[in-house]
Amino acid sequence: MTKFNFYNADSIYGSIFFQFPKAFVYSEKYKHLSDTAKIAYVILKDRLEFSIKNNWVDANQNVYFVFTNKELCEIFSCSEHKVIKVKKELEQHGLLLQKAMGFDPKAKKNMPNRLYLGQLNVDATDVFIRNSRSQSARTTSNNETAKSAARYTIKKTQSNQETAKSAVRYTIKKTQSNQGTAKSAVNQYLEQAKELRDNKETEKLDFSTNRYSPEIIKKQNQDLVKNAKNYLPESTTGGLFLNKEGVELLGLWCQSPKQMHRFLGIILNAKKAVEREHEGTTIVLDDPQCQEMINKTMRRFFNVLRSDNKKINNVENYLFGAMKETLVAYWNKSLITTNGGSLNEF
Repeated sequence: MTKFNFYNADSIYGSIFFQFPKAFVYSEKYKHLSDTAKIAYVILKDRLEFSIKNNWVDANQNVYFVFTNKELCEIFSCSEHKVIKVKKELEQHGLLLQKAMGFDPKAKKNMPNRLYLGQLNVDATDVFIRNSRSQSARTTSNNETAKSAARYTIKKTQSNQETAKSAVRYTIKKTQSNQGTAKSAVNQYLEQAKELRDNKETEKLDFSTNRYSPEIIKKQNQDLVKNAKNYLPESTTGGLFLNKEGVELLGLWCQSPKQMHRFLGIILNAKKAVEREHEGTTIVLDDPQCQEMINKTMRRFFNVLRSDNKKINNVENYLFGAMKETLVAYWNKSLITTNGGSLNEF
């Protein structure tokens, strides 16, 4: 009987590997990350399972980590200065989000930040680049064969020069006698060449921001924000639920479509929180009355941001809380209206 090759306690760790994303090598977005940042991302991704076991999942079912800088130093085997630098680098590339948890009255201490790991944003362009490089490698490996074939062809042509000339004269004569067929062949060749050229140009489409000047990017963002009402679907579950006044107001403050989506996402999260905390509550965001109340809250929010009297440590948390209060007030007004009561000005 063949001896069975067991995994034992001493050898198991030699057979377990981290998964290193190919995007860190091929993608223009991530290939310039430092090696330390790439390894840190790989290690944190491997520890997602640890987060699930500890039930580190927020209300939106997003998995997070709870590690102090000191703990990360031990995990990454580096100094705290290095940890801070790596975290900042991952944040800049959209691969890490830190959420401050503030002071916990029950524990009577400041809680460590929640760390959210971002998914890699890989598109068709990255796949094309990888395939192109593979194709280039195969082409290079066959260069010598191609050169040899070319040298043989030249030698063969020179040794049979008279035969080649005769063949050329025959080809010309044959072409003239069959001009219609020749033209058809030429047209077919031109169409095929055009098709290949068009496909090649399509494969090279690249709209990444590093291909545009800051002025052009600003104009692109302004156009998208200004015309958001025209291309975002109206929906209470994820689209553009603001009225015209709300869209114009948001357009004055948001500098990019990403900021606008972020702002709308906070309002949607506030809606979900109210409906979850108050059983039986249904918030209709595209109700005209609700839209007006949201517009008022947005103006109050922006006014506070510009005011010197009140300092906001976490702008997104403040907006989330303000929208929750607004939507609760809207729901209470809806109940009063349903029961035949009168409304007070909000």
